[in-house]
Amino acid sequence: MAEQQDIDAMGIKALRSLISSAGLSSADCFEKPDLQQRAREAKVRLASAAGGPRSTRSSPGVNIETRDMTLGGYTCIVMGTSEHISGASQPDQCVLMLHGFGAHNNDFTNLPSVASQMEKSILWVFPQAPNGSMGTPAWWELEPMRWMGAMQQGEAGIAALIREEPPGLQCCRSNMVTLVDEISARFADLPVSKFILAGFSQGAMTAMDLALHLPPDKKVAGVTVISGGPIVVEQWSQRMQHHKGIKVFITHGSSDMVLPFNASGWNKQLLESSGAEVIFEGHAGGHTLPPEIIPKILGFWSSL
Repeated sequence: MAEQQDIDAMGIKALRSLISSAGLSSADCFEKPDLQQRAREAKVRLASAAGGPRSTRSSPGVNIETRDMTLGGYTCIVMGTSEHISGASQPDQCVLMLHGFGAHNNDFTNLPSVASQMEKSILWVFPQAPNGSMGTPAWWELEPMRWMGAMQQGEAGIAALIREEPPGLQCCRSNMVTLVDEISARFADLPVSKFILAGFSQGAMTAMDLALHLPPDKKVAGVTVISGGPIVVEQWSQRMQHHKGIKVFITHGSSDMVLPFNASGWNKQLLESSGAEVIFEGHAGGHTLPPEIIPKILGFWSSL
């Protein structure tokens, strides 16, 4: 309760400073409640970092190493056992995690420690998006003010926007396919069938788009969409013909002020109507990944 009161009493500048000190980004937090939620996540991360060394364990006696690598032209944080990172052996799964607009690739590097109870061994790859025309990390060109304007128009505004192809998407697709191919070749010829594509916000849209634009003979194990939504819906519908049965986990907060909760409903409807197997988990939070959803994501990954 005291921590809740402390965060509630903080101003915008203090909230952003706390978030930054934990290595998190506040670029996608447009409302104070979103900043407060991100600040709570920052406190959890800072407390965890203070409690022990950076290394984690995927199972008793297994050390997880962290390396900085360039893969597919992206600067990546790679986490896994020394055998998996060296390419001496294949992990059970590879989680390719894409951060959100304006964020950084260390946003979700706490996941390996949280996933320590999983029986499957995982190689984690966290690429960094390049800076876009606004000088902000972005997988493809995204105009925040245009999205906010569309939200003010209601569902009709968002529905029109997600039918347009954003600038840079084609280039991003090509780069992402190269990234997957290079990860596969670099780490013991890891088959794409062992890949889990995951992302937050713009990263979630990019992960889903990548899964659908891989060649028909390269089907990923599954996709995890966190606080995202559909884009280029006609293209996705067409590409689903080559990826029927793809397994997707979608989660979104009903209080999201950045990307409306309904966007994930449209995403679910689009994918399911085209033959995808979709699990949907809503929550009461905003544009964030709350702690109670993480075990459900890990359960989805364990089932793949």
